[in-house]
Amino acid sequence: MPRHVAVVFVHGILGENISFAEIMRQGLVALLPKELRGHVTFESVSWADLVRGRQRNFLQKARANADIADSRLRRFLIEGLGDAAAYQKTRHRENSIYHNVQSRIGETLAYLDAPGREDRPLIFIGHSLGCHIISSYVWDLNQLKQLTEAEALAEPEVKELWLKLQTATAFRRLDTFAGFVTLGNNMPLFTFTFGPERVYPITSAPPDPTGRGLKPAFPGSALARPLLEQARWLNFFSKRDPLGYPLKSLNAAYQEENRIQDICVRSESLRSRIIPYLSFLSAHTGYWTNRTVLSETASLIRDIVG
Repeated sequence: MPRHVAVVFVHGILGENISFAEIMRQGLVALLPKELRGHVTFESVSWADLVRGRQRNFLQKARANADIADSRLRRFLIEGLGDAAAYQKTRHRENSIYHNVQSRIGETLAYLDAPGREDRPLIFIGHSLGCHIISSYVWDLNQLKQLTEAEALAEPEVKELWLKLQTATAFRRLDTFAGFVTLGNNMPLFTFTFGPERVYPITSAPPDPTGRGLKPAFPGSALARPLLEQARWLNFFSKRDPLGYPLKSLNAAYQEENRIQDICVRSESLRSRIIPYLSFLSAHTGYWTNRTVLSETASLIRDIVG
């Protein structure tokens, strides 16, 4: 019998439109058998509004105070680089874009956490910075839910979140996390601070000096064996995309993980290939409609729906 599945999109840098994933959603629905379409719920996480006001207010003041040109290129750089710079983990949650963006994901999952669907499988689809956002959200939540009571109560910043997770559904705890699709993935760019020896995929358990035997975040621990066998991470990248990279090159932990599949596609438009700048830009934005991306992602959804 088909399962109900939730598919959640998260956008990356320069995101603006709440309907950013609509064209991919339509493509995926078209590839799904009609009898399965009613079993898939799509939802999008939009977070750009958290930073756009700050970026544009600064540019407006810079223009007034120093006659800085308010050009399309400057807006592209401020909003593009500014998005990535804003998503930096901070110790305290107050007024933190990192934690505010993660809260948006949590709110979306809470909205999807409907009665009778508490154990339905979850598939995340991220683009650009959205890949890193999803991965860090999943990693952080996995560490949080495996804290002991003494550890959680000793940290005021996480105490309330930990207590809520104790009564949360398997879906909300990501224990049904069954699929991860990354498009134009720039996660490797966020690993250089630590070095490859301290970078772990979400398929690995967090380091634990106490030896308690922590569990990895992906696949979800509540998945039945048939779903565990189907769970996989599809990472799509284009050789012309300067912001999208394979993951297997990071270190042995990624290289040896069979659930991670690096898939090279030609996401750039045919007309843009003779102009380098346009080719790079279209490659990074072209995953949403790429035939291979759509067919492989639809296949993943079909396998999880069953």
